[in-house]
Amino acid sequence: MFLITPNVSLVNETLESFLIRLCQVNGFESYRTMALVIRDWMYDNDFEAAGAWPLVLAQANIFHANHSSGFRVRAFKLLDSLFSDSTSSVLERCLLNSATLFSSKISSVSYQNTFIPQLFIRRKGIPVCPECLKENACIPILWHIEPYQVCHHHQCELISHCPSCNRQLNYVESEQIKKCECGYDLCSMEKLHSQSNALKLSQYFAGEKVNGLPDGLDISERLGIILWFYKRYPNVNSYDANAIVEYFSQWPNVYIDELNAISEHAIDRQIKPFNHTDFNLIFGELLSSCRKLPYRNPEQNIIQQASIDYLTKLVDQSPKGKTSNLADLKLNIIEVSGVLSTSVEQVYRLVEEGYLQLAIRLKIRERLPPFKGAFYLRQVIELRQSQTPLPQSKQITYLPSW
Repeated sequence: MFLITPNVSLVNETLESFLIRLCQVNGFESYRTMALVIRDWMYDNDFEAAGAWPLVLAQANIFHANHSSGFRVRAFKLLDSLFSDSTSSVLERCLLNSATLFSSKISSVSYQNTFIPQLFIRRKGIPVCPECLKENACIPILWHIEPYQVCHHHQCELISHCPSCNRQLNYVESEQIKKCECGYDLCSMEKLHSQSNALKLSQYFAGEKVNGLPDGLDISERLGIILWFYKRYPNVNSYDANAIVEYFSQWPNVYIDELNAISEHAIDRQIKPFNHTDFNLIFGELLSSCRKLPYRNPEQNIIQQASIDYLTKLVDQSPKGKTSNLADLKLNIIEVSGVLSTSVEQVYRLVEEGYLQLAIRLKIRERLPPFKGAFYLRQVIELRQSQTPLPQSKQITYLPSW
């Protein structure tokens, strides 16, 4: 059995788009028809892979599979062997499961070594650019990312609804790339010009250098800081490009000014001594929200770097005295791991080895609760300043591995 390979398309084409084009070029009426034929062939070659082969296009991507994801990888490798000529691997077009988490326990998927928060993956409709469809009958992965709302190639808005029937466009459900379910030709849609800031944001997600937005970041880092922005400022309208561009065009001054205002407010409204006050009661999720975006080391996490720089300066300007100050706030173990740019497990080990002193007393055989303030900010910052990263790694290692 052999399959005709579709013409060469975009490098970043989605798996669903490729499978639809594979159906069309081989003369199958629908994806399910092709999937049943391929599954029958797999039964004769690899029974386990055949059981993991997806029969529904919407569930074809590997990240939809839970326990059978390994077998599904094997199934796509078998699919590669059916192509009549050499082609890139189908796996390169898949969204893969990823153990990498963005802060606040937000899971991610991986596409060609780029980590994408699952919150950003469009679930219902997939908007399209009519100009792109005229050039290539395929769907790029960027159209699946919700904050990406403008085509950065043609500088026009992505269109989410059919002008004829007003139905939300979703090529995965209709299995038609250039046409709506009603038969309307999407290439004939009128081009809608975009706002300048929305275009800047889309160019930023595409990896281009954009004036006014943080430079030197890979796409995973850029998605991370946008995710952090929406989590920190939930009152901002969903994917408001104007708010994002305006905020990060003033980075990091706008962030430092906000933290200064929080510090001044805490001093004015102080109720109990700062050495008996938890850090998160004043600064909220300042440290826990930026621990991994998706990287832990500050060199790849500008939010964490700005936060640590501010807290370091705060400690330097607040020397220890008879009266406690903001440098004596108590951090929990998750916040300590954020300041030290290390794992929670290593923080526990730092306590056991005596590198970190507890600010509270534990009962015999009591394990330190992860969300209880137990370390003074001053001591944690001083421990960080006493260490330097290894030459081979940007991450600080305080203790050797077991």
